[in-house]
Amino acid sequence: MRLLNFSVGRVQTVQIGTEIVKTAHLKEPVEEPWVITENGAENDQRAVHPDKLYAFARSAYDYWGEYLGVDPEKWPDGFFGENLTLDDLDETAVRVGDVFTLGSEVKLVVSGARTPCVKLAWRLNQPRSFQKTFAQSRRTGVYLDVLTPGVVRPGDMLNRVSHDFEMPSVADVCDFIGGHSAPPLAPLLKLLDFEKLSPANRLLLGAKKEVAERALNAAENRWSGWRPFIISSIDEEAENIKSFTLKPEDGGALCQMRAGQHVNVRLTGEGGKKITRTWSLSSFGYEPDHYRITVLRQEGAGSRRLHNFNVGDVVELRAPSGAFTLDMGSFHPVVLIAAGIGVTPLMAMLDAHLQKKEPGYVRLIYGAKTPRDMAFRNVLEELKRKHPSFQATYAFSRAKEKGCLQGRVTPDLVKQSLGDLHVTLGGKRVDIPWFEADFYICGPDSFCADMKEALIQSGGNPSHIHTEEFAAPVTGETEIESANVLFRKSEKEAHWQASDNLSLLELAETVGVETASDCRAGVCLTCKVRVLAGETTADLGDGTALLCIGRPKTDALVVDA
Repeated sequence: MRLLNFSVGRVQTVQIGTEIVKTAHLKEPVEEPWVITENGAENDQRAVHPDKLYAFARSAYDYWGEYLGVDPEKWPDGFFGENLTLDDLDETAVRVGDVFTLGSEVKLVVSGARTPCVKLAWRLNQPRSFQKTFAQSRRTGVYLDVLTPGVVRPGDMLNRVSHDFEMPSVADVCDFIGGHSAPPLAPLLKLLDFEKLSPANRLLLGAKKEVAERALNAAENRWSGWRPFIISSIDEEAENIKSFTLKPEDGGALCQMRAGQHVNVRLTGEGGKKITRTWSLSSFGYEPDHYRITVLRQEGAGSRRLHNFNVGDVVELRAPSGAFTLDMGSFHPVVLIAAGIGVTPLMAMLDAHLQKKEPGYVRLIYGAKTPRDMAFRNVLEELKRKHPSFQATYAFSRAKEKGCLQGRVTPDLVKQSLGDLHVTLGGKRVDIPWFEADFYICGPDSFCADMKEALIQSGGNPSHIHTEEFAAPVTGETEIESANVLFRKSEKEAHWQASDNLSLLELAETVGVETASDCRAGVCLTCKVRVLAGETTADLGDGTALLCIGRPKTDALVVDA
């Protein structure tokens, strides 16, 4: 690796969208002498990032130029915010802790992977979602700490003099930081034990440590199929809203849920008819002995029936599932936006966040028609008293209350509520703009879609905005009494009977056909398959159907499962 250029920047104020931001990202090459001090490049300033040196390669300029459709010759050295422009760099071969000499005087140690911020996306004229693309690319460049200062010159070689094969590579660190799932614990702990680890990397990886530790036990005690649960308690949360605490009838252990997930619930309706519904879990526990669902009584048969149940009655549950979950490894402030009964999965997220060893900033913005329609009000007030990092804003569309907002929850209200967003980096409070928070939105489908779109249009980062949508396709009725179903891919055949009322997914399971599924309510589309012959009650109009809510509509059916 050969040094091509040396760049520094001064702190200045720029406008990014509607926000005024201080940055030293704008760097330009300087004339010799090129001096590296104990604190980094001489005359280089830092607005936020505490890392001393950043190195990036000309080969990466070519990569990103091709990726973005831009002539890389239009980008001068220093354009990506680097101090040291190298001719080449392989992030998969360079490991954190590697020691390099640069020229005859300087000795440097690799401290981590570049952690991109909104300024990089702005500089490259890309949407804010590009930050995630860059972070996961393994073409990020590296942070360096200074072991021996000195003078460097054009053409100096970066030569490795120390290498620990057990340390993760810079590309591995990109994966750990950019991935939503928990990183492997052993290499993560090795990184966090490294004294010279980049402060920015330490913030990001430290947030992932707890979730990595918990992930080791998360898969235990998971069951398949339906399992009986006894209603052990029922609590009135608000007008027509009840919480049901459910404990396994067999007294066995429960698997750990992910905060925000739901459960499929099967209960016996009038006349013995089975009713299946999907309801969010409204509490969280690392080693749960129960689950809790919170249900609004509506006109549907499922909620009406459940609201008539008593303590001691039995329902059946499948194991928790769903992808609308809190990223427990994120260091960003958390903003929970709820409308009506949409607060239920957000309560589990709030519960989980506040159980972290060092819970950071979290705010709930909760809209309801009136105070009588707001669930968990007393619980939320108690959490505010116990946790200084938690704040809540309430809005009522059909009532006035002192200290609360009147009207619906709108994007403008959300942004106005987030003036104090911040994180702690290197022991220093760093204020950040509203769009750097992680948003979790739950409520009526139109509310979620409109809120997400409005936040994105206002400059929000799509990668940071998550919504829950329970909008299952409408299914038809079947008039046949029986059907022969062939699962072509598995080469297995089953006989369906209307009297059993099995979905095609449940029918597949009876003959040992394994197929992907999650919500079992027609929401997630995980079980979508091609229909090769015949029709189902859950055809999607494009030659596919949903197994979890579909039944045969013709007496012969062939599906690609």
